[in-house]
Amino acid sequence: VHHRCVLDSVGIPLSRFSSTREAMEAIYDSLLASGHERMGEKKILHRDISINNIMISAYPDMENCKGFLIDMEYATVVGEPGS
Repeated sequence: VHHRCVLDSVGIPLSRFSSTREAMEAIYDSLLASGHERMGEKKILHRDISINNIMISAYPDMENCKGFLIDMEYATVVGEPGS
C-alpha cells in the first residue's frame, strides 16, 4: 500500500463543505470516480472510511477530482495473508 508524507495542506475536511453539491462531489470522487473504486481494482481495501477520512480537494481543477481519501494505515491488500 502506497503512503505519502504531506507537509502542506492539500485538502479541506469534509465537515467544512460550502454547499451540499460540494460535499456530494467530494464523496462521489473519493469513493467512486478516483478513490476507493480504483483502489478496489488494485485489490486494496481502505477499511476506515468515515467523514473524517474524506477530504475536499483544495485544487479540484489541477487535480481533476473534488475529493479524496486519507488515513490509509488500516488499508490492506485483499487476498494476502493477514488481510
